[in-house]
Amino acid sequence: MYAQAIPSPHQVLIPRPAPATAVATFGSLLDAVELNLFHSVASHMPPSDAATAAACHLRSGGQRVRARLAIHAGLSLQLAPGDIVAIATTVELLHNASLIHDDLQDRDLLRHGVATVWSAFGDNTAICAGDLMLAMAYGALGAVTQTSLLPALLNLTLAHTSKAIHGQCLDLAGPQHDDIASYEAMARAKSGALLSLPTELALLAAGRAEAMPNARYAAESFAIGYQIVDDIDDIDIDSDPLKIARSFNIVLMLQAGGQASARAAAVKRAQHHFGCAAAAAAELPGGTGDLLTTLIQRLAQRL
Repeated sequence: MYAQAIPSPHQVLIPRPAPATAVATFGSLLDAVELNLFHSVASHMPPSDAATAAACHLRSGGQRVRARLAIHAGLSLQLAPGDIVAIATTVELLHNASLIHDDLQDRDLLRHGVATVWSAFGDNTAICAGDLMLAMAYGALGAVTQTSLLPALLNLTLAHTSKAIHGQCLDLAGPQHDDIASYEAMARAKSGALLSLPTELALLAAGRAEAMPNARYAAESFAIGYQIVDDIDDIDIDSDPLKIARSFNIVLMLQAGGQASARAAAVKRAQHHFGCAAAAAAELPGGTGDLLTTLIQRLAQRL
């Protein structure tokens, strides 16, 4: 499954310390993104089952981590509020589209304790709901005020979406052999692409494209560490005899490769990737990577 929210449902992901005015601005932008998400899936005519299903999915919850990353980066880089909301809306719509399709492919019945779209509305509606969100994501990006940058912003979004789809295909195919490099390539593409996109779009919009490779490396390293933590948590589920042959779980892969103390080895790899992510995030301009650093620290505590 795609990596999910890290903190508790009541935690607000704003790096500390932060002045009260920054918190209020962050919160107001996040509220605007939330309204935008629902408007995006409900504004087209005529009404459809896909729009209803997409709205139900959005109401099921989620921490909006990618929106938060976009808002934090946009504020750090002093982007116009409307542009921040447009970027944050785009990345959240893309991510949630991927979740709807992922739940369908994995046949997961629940997300955030609520019936998944396919289980509540059927496979066909789930496909259409995810497709609707994908289309609306590009529409949301069209709201940026710097129209001269739109081709570059759209191309960047397309490249990252394509990479995430490639990663999902790798995951669905399952491990071909006990190759940790292929595992990390899967996690880097599947989760890293859409974790990196919020910050990269903000950097591009702010004229700081030179920092984009660092942002990408930080997010992708974080994504690998995140996937490893998720695998450690899911080891009992993934060890089911019906699943184990298709499981892209690093602990099981290390065991199959003859690695002694596979869990400890997995923890060590996660810590390595978190360290790489934190180092790269610290180099981003204007504190752009501070929120990612906060996420890294919180997730590392689960190891």
